[in-house]
Amino acid sequence: MKSINRRGFLKGSIGAATTLTALSHDRSSAAPNKVILGIMGVGGRGRALLTSLVKRSDVEIKYICDADTRAYGPAAEIIVDGHDYKPTFVQDFRKMLEDPEVDAIVIATSDRWHALATIMACQAGKDVYVEKPLSLSIWDGRKMVEAARKYGRVVQVGNQSRSAPYTEKAAEYIRSGKLGDVHLARVFLMQQSPPIQVAGAQPVPEGLDYDLWCGPSPMMPYRPGRWFWRLWDYYVGYIMADMIHQIDLARYVIDKKYPDTVCNAGGVYHFDDGRQQPDTQFTTFEFGKLSMLFEASLWSPYMHRIVHLPAETEFPDWPFSATKVEICGTKGFMCLGRHGGGWQVFEGDNRVRQSKAVVSEPARLKFGSIVDAHFEDFINCIRTRERPRADVEQAHHSMVLCHLANISYRVGNRKLRFDGETETFVNDAEANKYLKANYRQPWIVPEKV
Repeated sequence: MKSINRRGFLKGSIGAATTLTALSHDRSSAAPNKVILGIMGVGGRGRALLTSLVKRSDVEIKYICDADTRAYGPAAEIIVDGHDYKPTFVQDFRKMLEDPEVDAIVIATSDRWHALATIMACQAGKDVYVEKPLSLSIWDGRKMVEAARKYGRVVQVGNQSRSAPYTEKAAEYIRSGKLGDVHLARVFLMQQSPPIQVAGAQPVPEGLDYDLWCGPSPMMPYRPGRWFWRLWDYYVGYIMADMIHQIDLARYVIDKKYPDTVCNAGGVYHFDDGRQQPDTQFTTFEFGKLSMLFEASLWSPYMHRIVHLPAETEFPDWPFSATKVEICGTKGFMCLGRHGGGWQVFEGDNRVRQSKAVVSEPARLKFGSIVDAHFEDFINCIRTRERPRADVEQAHHSMVLCHLANISYRVGNRKLRFDGETETFVNDAEANKYLKANYRQPWIVPEKV
């Protein structure tokens, strides 16, 4: 393929959507050993995933899709730099689904599109990599699982810590009984975040299909920025959208599925920006003889995210780790970190039981390498048809905990009893109202997928 002049490409990529079709690369026949991908949503997260994907020589990114044509240039630049060809731009993701050459779709939109886009991709015979958080509600998460199983599709979710090499070792340590009986697990997201800026209503910018951008969520007046992060109909809340990484990690190592009860405490204590979701949450789940606690705040500048620590840091400073998991057993205490934090076990005399030996290398793993490993698992599963490490059903079970905490909050921080067999609340009509998201025609998650 002829090399592309990067500066010339970038100049040519600026313009209306009508000019973008001409930028697609000539692909008369797909390389038989390559997995052909399209990506839906190329904002900040989508571009980060592209940066990982272009490291691979066994994939071809045929399509970039975004409701906003202005997103094409920055995303396509990543592919030009990494693979030296120009991907095709489409504004409507259904055009990717119609292409028989496409093997899989990467979905990196905001929460509202995750469920329906995944279901439609499965129905079209495509495998899916969908970012977290998985769903806007328990019900549509279950429909995603049903679609994956009905159509025999590989659906990997962006809970990347499942692909960290130390995660399985931590789970094995706990399951071996070396921690003793585990009766308590604590999951944290303690950090500082800015208020959500809400601008006044403005005309829809040229090149943005705003109806498609809103998708399944209610169509409200256009505003720039992330104003929608504060509304239940668009977002699960900043806490659960980020804390799902630790929740999934904790649930994996303790090997639990559905809790018997949930009880949330907290609310909007710090911010005054019109958000509907809490900025402070303390949630208790009961799994028989094991209790799990969520502790979260968005106003804690003294806590530090593991992913932002310097590379030479071997382990996090656990007391001030914003994104840690603690597993409390009768014989020992485990600190476990997401995104490269590793794990350590402490005994009663505070002697470190395991340290360097429990991670794959002396230095802390970088998050980027874990993302690469997660895509490695996804691409391998496309070829082998095995279920990926972060299979959609496992992700759904973890996401259920997020939704349960939020629903308890929405009904007045009441204790609720949950039936995992039916994924409904026991004798609680008020809580059951929140099992399903408020979707907008025609973008409705179907009863039968």
